[in-house]
Amino acid sequence: MKQAEPNSYSGRWFECFHLSIAESRTIQEIDFVCACAPLPDFGRVLDVCCGTGRHARVLASRGYLVTGLERDPAAVMRARELAAGPTYIQTDVRNFQADPDVYDVAIVMSQSFGFFDAATNRELLRRLTRGVRYGGRIILDLWNPQFFATHQGERELGLPGEIVRETKWVRDGRLFVQLNYPGGGGDDFEWQLYTPSEMRSMAGSIGLRLATVCTDFDAAIPSSPENPRIQLVLQK
Repeated sequence: MKQAEPNSYSGRWFECFHLSIAESRTIQEIDFVCACAPLPDFGRVLDVCCGTGRHARVLASRGYLVTGLERDPAAVMRARELAAGPTYIQTDVRNFQADPDVYDVAIVMSQSFGFFDAATNRELLRRLTRGVRYGGRIILDLWNPQFFATHQGERELGLPGEIVRETKWVRDGRLFVQLNYPGGGGDDFEWQLYTPSEMRSMAGSIGLRLATVCTDFDAAIPSSPENPRIQLVLQK
């Protein structure tokens, strides 16, 4: 099996890690989004790197007007098949430029921010900021650099019917993850990791204020070195 390009999220990855996500996890994440961007003031949502639309579908069912952005054509096709409601745009986020003030909130879930170099990541955040109205919000669900500083190396992931070998390491502020699937083939991912202070600095330079830093999709729980994920809410 051919090795996928870095950060491409192969069909094998979707089968192993995405399609089996429990509905309860999606509901927890959407409850957090709704609490941070409640209706009716935040009705227009841009779901960046939406995959097969698991967040977009639930948001649409709750009354939000959702546009999902995804570069993988198979994922977009699947999202459209699963449910009506959201509008999906198939494009690379680096090629997407929203008109000014079109959205009330933009969400980037499941660690889908930080794939590129520092300048490109900043430019992507700037474009999202341009597309969000004054007073609007950007919600980021990121990897926590504190966690991965102490959790590097190899491990085996027991998935239904198979074992996937994962190797991860941090170098120069970037997290690298290599997945090897049974029978051959794999995926390679890398992300620039951002501490809250680094995100506060970058956000401030493009007109955003860091309003919330938390974990477990609960604004009352501070980020912890023991939790791999961190959520940040930025306000324009």
